[in-house]
Amino acid sequence: MKKRSKAPGWVGFDHSQMFNLVIMQEDVCQRLLERILGIQIERLEFENVEHVIDPSIEGRGVRLDAYVKGEGKAFNIEMQAQTEYYLGCRLRYYQSVIDSDLLHKGDGYEDLPRSYIIFLCVHDSFGCGLPVYTIEPRCLENNDCQLDTRCTWIVLNGSAWVKEDDEKLRSLLQYIEDGTVTEGDDLVAQIDRLVVAANDDDKVMSEMISVSTVEANAERRVRQAKKFYSEVGFKQGYEAGEEQGLEHGLQKGLQEGIEQGIEQGIEQGIEQGIEQGKKEGTARISALINRLLADGREQDVLLLGDQEALERLLEEYSL
Repeated sequence: MKKRSKAPGWVGFDHSQMFNLVIMQEDVCQRLLERILGIQIERLEFENVEHVIDPSIEGRGVRLDAYVKGEGKAFNIEMQAQTEYYLGCRLRYYQSVIDSDLLHKGDGYEDLPRSYIIFLCVHDSFGCGLPVYTIEPRCLENNDCQLDTRCTWIVLNGSAWVKEDDEKLRSLLQYIEDGTVTEGDDLVAQIDRLVVAANDDDKVMSEMISVSTVEANAERRVRQAKKFYSEVGFKQGYEAGEEQGLEHGLQKGLQEGIEQGIEQGIEQGIEQGIEQGKKEGTARISALINRLLADGREQDVLLLGDQEALERLLEEYSL
């Protein structure tokens, strides 16, 4: 096995722009789909990367990483490097928007083709420790009741690659998680060659990375984190009471802890992290913030303004 070095400035397969660059290679896209779904695909109609679908004038549009069709099926493939706190809701909306694109005026519901939405996640989005989550609508009263919805959601969890029994899929998951190229895996080796070539191309890299993009992503993650921790924290604090409330709820109660501790603390920590990241290199700091939030270590984010603590955390995560 060969593990790719995560040197400062290195852009891996888990970066959204790098993923888009690689997945636009039609043979890579086809082989990747075949490995994940365990099916043979004879031909794909490659739409494009970052395909935009606007369901209505007032509705929220979506930008899909990769959207392809073939053999009466539609496939949407997404890369998710950061923890997505509301991935279930995102999958639901993506499905509705894709269906509106697939079913045209005058078509019957029976004309809806089978569709797959696939998320390649570095972290465990659902917290159950599974390497692969395959999700389809089902009847709660009777699991034998088959609903022919023709839609399947698949969420890969790179962090649990060691638990995957299928050798080829395990190799892919490990590469997503830490960049390891398993010997004998031609698909992963092909993906890695494309990633290396892109990193060696100064023009490609200058177009791919910008400070504004890093800051915009960080701001979005702060907004999601505050909402997520507020909802989860309130429920835990209410059920457990003052003595077993959130660690940052303080003794004055959950409400003050969530509104002041989480809202102000995480926001200040992220802002300090981004500011320090401009000095040390935005790529390393952004990666560190992502890893800390994914591991539930929002308190450590608050330490990023301290140079000694920052260096210790960067060393801990090998960044």
